[in-house]
Amino acid sequence: MDESQTWHAVPPEGLALLIVVITIFFTVINLVVLLLRGYIQTINHSNGIEDHLMYIGGIVNLGHNIAVVYGCYTGIGSFDYKLNAPIVTEGAKVVTIWQLLYLTCSPIVKISICATLIRVASQRRYTYPLYAVSILATGMSVMAIICVFIQCTPFTASWTGKGKCIPVDVIMIPTYIFSAVNIAIDWTISIIPAFILWNLRIRRNLKLLASGILGIGILASTATIVRMMYILGYTDNSNQLRKIGNIIMFTVIEIGLGITAGSLPSLRELRGRSKDKSTRRRDSYGTELLSIGGKRSKPPPIVPTSDYEVTTTIGQGGDGNSDTGFDKDDDSTRRMIHVTRVIQQTYS
Repeated sequence: MDESQTWHAVPPEGLALLIVVITIFFTVINLVVLLLRGYIQTINHSNGIEDHLMYIGGIVNLGHNIAVVYGCYTGIGSFDYKLNAPIVTEGAKVVTIWQLLYLTCSPIVKISICATLIRVASQRRYTYPLYAVSILATGMSVMAIICVFIQCTPFTASWTGKGKCIPVDVIMIPTYIFSAVNIAIDWTISIIPAFILWNLRIRRNLKLLASGILGIGILASTATIVRMMYILGYTDNSNQLRKIGNIIMFTVIEIGLGITAGSLPSLRELRGRSKDKSTRRRDSYGTELLSIGGKRSKPPPIVPTSDYEVTTTIGQGGDGNSDTGFDKDDDSTRRMIHVTRVIQQTYS
């Protein structure tokens, strides 16, 4: 145990350092991906509700990651012998802030991905589950946020310990429920795109891209499952901040992969702009992978092309039925000029 009684930064080592590296890595990746997504969608005038939600989620996630990095300098991921009471108190405060930021960011990112899939899916058997998942993700996060606020009275007792708190064993019940539902939500969001894309006739390179995106989504879902294995760290008073560090690390991975997977379809146009603009055409189903994160547009009207052939014949007056080419009319009639014009029009 650190003998000093003042707060000071704890240089991250081991798990704490790993959390810092992973957090910075995903922060950079997410910022680049979101900036590119914003640029592409803005110049194409294609920003939709799913884009705005992802931008908001990215901003909240940035605050989440800043809190995580700071927390690693105040005990998160470190053993107790490196810490003193003020450091532990500050670390517990950061854990509370992290919980609130994660519970705010996670449903926003998930709803953004669901909104993207709803844009592509045309069948109710896909859209209804996505709507249900969005509502469920929001409801579970609201429930969890309420639990964070009511677990201790006053609220500051969550990190100072000076107050009355609900027993940890009781709090663990909604924690496990939230984690289990979160896993189901993540896997639902990861699996549904496979069924949606199964019947779409898109080119091979787009299918490969879609498979890669689905793979990232599955990794994010796996991170949620692994994180659940460390939940008991909340109940252990020995090296608690270190054990909670494992939970925090996998939330960083989960959200980081979610933002990346949810934004990659919009970035496909970067390749299309540099190589082949024909990739922006719609397929026979009226959509392609670009619709994931883009706007559906009406096909251009088909304008028929036509060729004209004009034949003009000029001759003397007559009805054209006389063998001699002249009528038996008077001289003035014979002197009239008769013009015949034939127009042929063909369409292609």
